[in-house]
Amino acid sequence: MTKINKIKICHICDRITGKADGVFTHLISLLKNLDETKFEQIVIFQGGEIIENELKRIGINYFVVPELKKRFSIIGFIEIYKILKAESVDIIHAHLIKPYIISGLLNIYLKKILIFNYNGLFISSIYHNSIERFILNCLHFLIVYSRSVQIAIVPSQHSKILLTSETKIFPRIEVYYNGFSSKDYNDLNIELEKELMEIKSKYFVVGIVARIEIQKRIDISLNLLKRLAAKNPNVFFVYFGDGPLEEEMKLLAQRLSVNRNCKFYGYVKDAPIYFNYFDAILFTSDWEGFPLTIWESMASGLPIISTDVGGIKEIIEKEKCGVTCPKGDIYSAAKNIEYLIKKPEVLKEMGNNGKVAIKTKYSIQDFKFFFENLYTNIRNGVKSQ
Repeated sequence: MTKINKIKICHICDRITGKADGVFTHLISLLKNLDETKFEQIVIFQGGEIIENELKRIGINYFVVPELKKRFSIIGFIEIYKILKAESVDIIHAHLIKPYIISGLLNIYLKKILIFNYNGLFISSIYHNSIERFILNCLHFLIVYSRSVQIAIVPSQHSKILLTSETKIFPRIEVYYNGFSSKDYNDLNIELEKELMEIKSKYFVVGIVARIEIQKRIDISLNLLKRLAAKNPNVFFVYFGDGPLEEEMKLLAQRLSVNRNCKFYGYVKDAPIYFNYFDAILFTSDWEGFPLTIWESMASGLPIISTDVGGIKEIIEKEKCGVTCPKGDIYSAAKNIEYLIKKPEVLKEMGNNGKVAIKTKYSIQDFKFFFENLYTNIRNGVKSQ
């Protein structure tokens, strides 16, 4: 029997939490769904108990580099170089900007295949000051013109537009869509379910499922709630997610006098199990790639109200399963929610449209097919040059 030489892929990530974390969810989809007889996958990341436990559970070999938590670290460069060299990987898959810059510079010498996975942010982000942007742009130029990176991949057509508006020098950019796979959830919290059931019996419930950090603009959602509750006291916002701004947002809810119309539950494992207690789901982010909670909402039959960021509009307006508004536009968001409150038949139709689209167009099999072909073709293409 002929032995199949597996393609070995190393994913490099930073800033993943293992909680309400789109990059981690995307990574897990790759790790769990690719054909194990053809692909071997390993992970380099900054460390974290939740992530490590999950990687152990699914049998993935991983390497913890704590230096990835730092803005810059020579020690981190050296550690990652040693791992990539020792593991003899075929493909480096860099998720987010820091892993891209590190692996891009190392790959000038390693001569592996490098894929950059864009997730809504590149160099011109609020996380970088003007000096850092200048340095990162210089390094990006060096990486591209050293032929250290072969391709950038993006989670929507709109994401491609955003990335090319910032840089036009990637040799190739290809679009993929995250697929959805239904799964059995087994961490039902009976007390939480009872509480949500009680809320649902009295209110129009809007869910917000997100890390509570600057990107997600939870402050916008609270100001939106203040505007809504003035006319519609039967509106209630449920927040699933934790993060560095959680306590600050709770205090803001009190200052805005909307704390009676909302509750912060912190991180909730297997959040979609409770989506049947929501009437709609809300996204107020300033930027996104394509949040996987969108797929979960569609699969649950939840209409989506979202800011027009990333590839969200591209999907929910095409599939008629939600509405978008300009980011920061509280007035438009309030009008959209008020409309759905008054039009339950539209609410139901949007929910059904989302369910149908998930079943017929955005399967995990399409996601798997894209990445298996990407890895195979790019490895074979480089080898044949």
